[in-house]
Amino acid sequence: MDLTTGQNLIKQKKFPQALKLFDYLMKLDPYNQDLNFYLGRIYSELYDFKNGIKFYKKYLEYKKNSVGCLLNLAILFLNIGDKKNSEKYFKKLLKINNDYVYAYYGLFSLSEKLLQIKDFNHLEKVLNNSKTNLKDKSIINFLLSKKEKKNKNIERELYFLKEYHKQSFDSNILYNKQSQFYYDNVLKNFYNKINLTNPSKKYEDVKPIFIIGLPRSGSTLIESLISSGEIKVRTYGECNYFNMAIFDQIKNKVFNKEFAVNESEIDIDLNLIEVSIEERYGINNLQDNKIIFLDKSLENVFNIDIILKIFPNAKFIHSKRNLNDAILSIYFSMLPELSWTLSLKTIISYISNYHSAISYYKAKFPNKILEIDLDKFTINPEKFSKNIYKFCKLNWRENVLNFYKRKDLFSKTLSSSQIRREINKNNQSKYEKYYFLLEKT
Repeated sequence: MDLTTGQNLIKQKKFPQALKLFDYLMKLDPYNQDLNFYLGRIYSELYDFKNGIKFYKKYLEYKKNSVGCLLNLAILFLNIGDKKNSEKYFKKLLKINNDYVYAYYGLFSLSEKLLQIKDFNHLEKVLNNSKTNLKDKSIINFLLSKKEKKNKNIERELYFLKEYHKQSFDSNILYNKQSQFYYDNVLKNFYNKINLTNPSKKYEDVKPIFIIGLPRSGSTLIESLISSGEIKVRTYGECNYFNMAIFDQIKNKVFNKEFAVNESEIDIDLNLIEVSIEERYGINNLQDNKIIFLDKSLENVFNIDIILKIFPNAKFIHSKRNLNDAILSIYFSMLPELSWTLSLKTIISYISNYHSAISYYKAKFPNKILEIDLDKFTINPEKFSKNIYKFCKLNWRENVLNFYKRKDLFSKTLSSSQIRREINKNNQSKYEKYYFLLEKT
């Protein structure tokens, strides 16, 4: 076991195993400062932000200008709502390199007021520099679109937004093309055409909660509510562990040139799924039947059958909102890791497949899925939060609605700032003036 093995475990999101390995390596070589960086990363991924901060800071004592460590710390502080420290580290990155584009985006995520006219002027110069890579250009275009939105210049806003989407896709074009093939062909055609083999009853007493739906539709709000009750509910956020386990099994088949989309079926070995998720969730957590855990990987909407074969007592909360607002909220957000979010056409295509899947599973498992409408929820949060707690068989208390006051609230999503405020009961759409975009698609 060595550093390379540990790096691969992190890449594969096998964080419990990675933690054991790096603890072991630290005992063997306590003066190896590089281990502190990886321990900071692992603890952050395990939602142990105190240890994450501790080990990152230890590493900075060794390499005070490490861009990677400073960035991870800035993002970690952003995730826990510590805006002061997050701003401090993003600004330190800009002192080291004034052209570090992601640091500007980080500051903007903390507050739009943190970017001044001089910053936007500088970003435009960076944008026009032929040496600037496509990824950085895409981020700059996204920020410029937000600037034009503030100036109420819709035409310019949409121009920069379109440039963001195109350059974001092209910046990782091979991966995005492969990813889009998977969304358009595999997910669309096979969620209800899967042969499941080797089922077991190992986890029939475990009662996990899965939040499913579309991005920007209230899933982080629901996650925060559930994790704020009397019982400590461990959350894994948008870990995508089931997606990874499934993809590991089928990738060689679906990306084979001889794969026939309309004729093939997909075989899934459930024993291999179990091994994969044990390595990622942590087998001890799954063996303790008293632990209720939460997984907010939204694409599990396509994996409900498989999940219920592993966890027959799992429950699913489907978070949704007004369809037009859902489409546009995704389009106006920066979600470069999801290829289908990078154009209105692919967003609408994905949502069509998603609607087919959720309709299929609601009919098949009506008692396993609770649907929560974000627009209705924000009008009457007490009523709907009680419904959620009842469905999950948890004890509701009024204090759960004060989740935004928690000091240990942790979120890696774009909603990190929103969930630190009281639930907004203003149900008016922010996107009506953009509805005309949907008429063109």
